[in-house]
Amino acid sequence: MHRQKPGLRANIAGLRPIAGLLATVALSRSAVVLYPFYGVYLATERHGLTVDVIGLIVGMFGVGALAAGVASGALAARIREQRLAVLGLAGVAVIVLVIPVTTQLWLLAGLTALWGFCYEVVNPIAYTLVARVMPEAQRRFAFSAVRLAINLGMGIGPVLAGILFAVGPGLLPWATAVGYLASAFILARARIAAGSDGDEGRDPAASGDESAPGRHGVRFWSFLAATTPIHLAYALPSTVASVYVIHTLGEPAGWASAIFAVNAFMVITCEIALNHAMLDLSRRTSLLIGYACATAGFVLMGFGEYQTWLLLVATAVWTLGEMIVYPVMPDHISAITPDRLKVRNMGFYTAHFNLGVVLAPLVFLPLLQVLGPVASWSLVGGVLLIGLLATAVLSNSPRIWGAETSRPAPASAEKAGQAAGAAT
Repeated sequence: MHRQKPGLRANIAGLRPIAGLLATVALSRSAVVLYPFYGVYLATERHGLTVDVIGLIVGMFGVGALAAGVASGALAARIREQRLAVLGLAGVAVIVLVIPVTTQLWLLAGLTALWGFCYEVVNPIAYTLVARVMPEAQRRFAFSAVRLAINLGMGIGPVLAGILFAVGPGLLPWATAVGYLASAFILARARIAAGSDGDEGRDPAASGDESAPGRHGVRFWSFLAATTPIHLAYALPSTVASVYVIHTLGEPAGWASAIFAVNAFMVITCEIALNHAMLDLSRRTSLLIGYACATAGFVLMGFGEYQTWLLLVATAVWTLGEMIVYPVMPDHISAITPDRLKVRNMGFYTAHFNLGVVLAPLVFLPLLQVLGPVASWSLVGGVLLIGLLATAVLSNSPRIWGAETSRPAPASAEKAGQAAGAAT
C-alpha cells in the first residue's frame, strides 16, 4: 500500500532530533563577523602590513579550511564526532582572541590557517550527524534545513560585522568569540541521537550502503568527479559577480547587490518548501533537474551584457538549481557511503567545494578578459552540461551509482514526525 508523503509541517516537526545542531549552525554562522572584515581589520589594526601580505594572511584561512576537509575523517576516528565539532567551535573562539595580541607575522599566518581549520571541521561533522540521525525519507529535507540555518546565519553575520566595525574594529574578535563559545555550549548540551549500532526502527539506508565494499570508493569518487562542475560554477557568484557587474559590464554596484539579494531571498524563503515538494523524486532525477537549471542560469549570466535585468533572471534560474543540488549531493553521499567512512567522505565533499572557491575565480577572470561575457559564461554552461551528461551516464549504472530507493516516506518517517508533533 502506498503511504502518503508527510506534510511540510510534519517534516519540520521531524527535524527535532537535530534541533540543537541547527541552532548551533545558525548561531555560529551569525557570529562570523571577523572574517568578512578580516582584511580591512588587519589594515586598520596593523599599519605596517602591505596589501600583498594581508592577502597572503587572509588566504591562509582557505588553506586551513581545505586541510580540515581532508583531515576530518582521521580526526573523527580518534575523537567522538560531536566532541570534535565542539572543540572546533571552541578553537575558533580562542584563536580569534589570540590574533589581536599576536605580533609575529608567521604566527599570525599560522593562527589564521588554524582558524580556518577549526571553522571548517564543523561542517563535515554536521553533515555526518544529519546523515546518521535522519531516516532516508527525510534526509534531503534535513540537509536543506542545515543550508537554511547556514544562510540565515551568513545573512546576519556580515550585517552585524558592519555595525560593529563602525563602532570599533576591536569588537569583531570579541563578538566572534562570544558567538562561537555559545555555539559550542549549545552543541555540547545537545542530545543528538547519532550512532551506528542499528537502532530499532531505524532506516537501514541511514547507515549508507554496506554492500559490495569494493564499490564504495568507485561510487564516491565517480560521483565527486561528476559533480565537480557544480562546485566550480557555484563558486563564481560569491567570488566574481561583483567584479563582473561593476568592472566588466560597467553597471552600478546596486546590480551586484541585487544578485546577492535575489539569491538569498530565494534560498531563505523557498528551499525548504521546494525540497519538501521534490521528496518523491529520486536523487538522480533531482540532481539532473538541478544541473539543468544551473546550466541555463549560468549561460544566461553572459547575456546581461545586452540587458542588465537578465542578470536577475539568470540568478533566479541558477539559484533554483542551487536549492536542488546542494541538499541532494550530501544525501547521495550518505546513501552510498558506509557508516565508518561518512565523516571522511563528507570531509572530502566540503574540501571539494572549498577547492572550487579557490580555483574558479583564478580560471574565470582571465577568460572573461579574453573571451568576453557571453563566451565566458557559455563556457561555464558547457562545463556544467558535460557534468550533467556524465551524471546521467553514471546514474544509469547501479554498480557505479548505487541503488535508488523509492522516495515516498516509510512508516518510520511518519512516526518520527507524529512523535515530534505530539511532544510539542
